[in-house]
Amino acid sequence: MFGKIKLAQGSISIGDQIINIKKTGEWFEYLRGNVRKKIIGDILQILPAPAKGYGVKLMMVRLEEEIVIAPGSRVEGFLTVPVEVSVRAGEVEVDRFSLGREKYALYGTLERGVIVRYSRGSLQEKPNGIGVLKVRIINKGTSWGKVDRIVFPLLDVMYYTKDRAFYPLVEVIVDKGIEAINTGEPPMDGLSVVGELKKLSFKMRW
Repeated sequence: MFGKIKLAQGSISIGDQIINIKKTGEWFEYLRGNVRKKIIGDILQILPAPAKGYGVKLMMVRLEEEIVIAPGSRVEGFLTVPVEVSVRAGEVEVDRFSLGREKYALYGTLERGVIVRYSRGSLQEKPNGIGVLKVRIINKGTSWGKVDRIVFPLLDVMYYTKDRAFYPLVEVIVDKGIEAINTGEPPMDGLSVVGELKKLSFKMRW
């Protein structure tokens, strides 16, 4: 699914989306819903992209079960989260779409809040689904902490295998407050990468 493909007449299934490729004379026709493109060439790349939707900069994952963590403790696991797909011919983006239904929420107050990409999930020991987020929660404080949601900044870097898209590793630091750090680092070994490596943190105020 993800990676470089050589075009041939047929269909490509990516989650709930179907791309149809037709050979017409000297070019290929790329069809997905109302999207129609002519491709003069025979190579495309299907790459994961962060779920920014309408230009949001943050994703919020509300946990199905709150995590209560003792001082000095840490835990890590995987969440299934939304991703987008960028179809490219070289550096040119041919198409971009979300997998699954897009959901948004307000994080914070009406006066000072921000719109975020929204998802719900439960921490799992192993990755599951197409879009995956690995989270490491560390309590650096001197008292017990509670995490009921994770709000982290989106970067233009993703990791992938043929079947899954991974966000960079996110560390959630519990102390006097909660800070979510998109480390930009690979969440696992053996993954391909797309995008520029960076690091960005976000203090969760609400």
